[in-house]
Amino acid sequence: MAYPNYSGRENKTIYPDKAVVSGNFPAHQPVAYEKPAIMKVNSLLVVCLLPVIILSMISYFGVVAKENKVKELHSATNKINFENIELQNKVDSLKSFYALDNKVQKMDFLKKPDQVIEVQSNINPPVILEKKEKFNVTPVPGF
Repeated sequence: MAYPNYSGRENKTIYPDKAVVSGNFPAHQPVAYEKPAIMKVNSLLVVCLLPVIILSMISYFGVVAKENKVKELHSATNKINFENIELQNKVDSLKSFYALDNKVQKMDFLKKPDQVIEVQSNINPPVILEKKEKFNVTPVPGF
């Protein structure tokens, strides 16, 4: 059974034929040390920290998804707002047209005349003057 090396020293292999000191020594039995308290605390912290990290990653992805949804809603709202402005301008234009139309109808431009005046038609054809290229003008001396 292999034991963990907490000391930081390297385990050296012992060769009996190359030993400096000879004698009958008892065989070295590795001592099974209990896990240090700091290692227990570290493993407990790892067990507690992993679920927290996973939970924070999940919540981060949720926040990013919500932010994307808010951006989509914002762009849709702006699109509808601009469309509403265009439609409002059209409504204002039509309202002004209908207001003018109603005013014209109230003024009643097409009244029936009280009297009819008769005019005789012109029997003579209209006179058409031909183009004159030369005028009868006397020249002024000095020019």
